Amino acid sequence: MRERPLSIMPIAILHFVFGGMGILCGICSGIQLAGAGGGQNWMAPTPTGPQAAEMKQMQDEMQEAMESAAGSKAVQVGTFVVDLAVSIIMIVSGIGLLQLRPWGRLLSIVYAILSISLKIFEAVYAFAVTKPIIDKFLEARTPSVPEQQLIFNMMKMVAIIPPIIQLVCMIYPVVVLIIMFRPSVMAAFRDGGLVSQEPGRTPPEEAEFGEQ
Repeated sequence: MRERPLSIMPIAILHFVFGGMGILCGICSGIQLAGAGGGQNWMAPTPTGPQAAEMKQMQDEMQEAMESAAGSKAVQVGTFVVDLAVSIIMIVSGIGLLQLRPWGRLLSIVYAILSISLKIFEAVYAFAVTKPIIDKFLEARTPSVPEQQLIFNMMKMVAIIPPIIQLVCMIYPVVVLIIMFRPSVMAAFRDGGLVSQEPGRTPPEEAEFGEQ
C-alpha cells in the first residue's frame, strides 16, 4: 500500500493553487508587456480634472524615469519568464508529490530555490533601484493640489510595499524546502512510497513526531 507523509497532500494542493494563480498573473503580465512595450503604470489611475494636464505630465516623467533605470526592460522580461516557469514547475511537481514520485520532490526543491532567489532579487532591486528613483523624483517636486499629494503617497507605497510583500511571500517556499528535506519525506520518495501496511504499524511521519 502506498503511504504518503501527512504534509505532502497540503503542499501539493497549495502547489496547484499558487501555481494556477501564478500562470493567470503571468498571462496578464505578458499581455501588459506585449501591449505596453514593457511599461508599467506607476501612477494609476489617469488623472482627471483641472490639473489633469500637469498631473499627466508628471506621470509621464515618472514613467520615463523608471524605464530609464539600468536593466529595467531586461528585469521585467526576466522576472516574467522566471515567474511563469516557477508556476509551471509548481503544478507539475504537485502531480509528482501526489504520486510520491522522486521527481515530484526534486521539482519542489527546484521550485523553492528558484522562488526564494527570485523574491530576494526583486526585493533588492526594488530597494536599490526603484526606491531611489522614486525618492529622487519626489524630492524635486512639491505637490500643489490634493490630487498630486495623493499620487505622491501612492508612489511612496509603490516604493516600499512590493518588496516587503516579496519577503513575506518567501515563507511558503522556505516551508516547502524544509518539508522536502525531512527524513520521513525523503524516505517516502526514495522508496517510491511503496510501504506495506502491517497491523499496528505507525506511519513514518507519525513515528517521527513521536520520537520528537
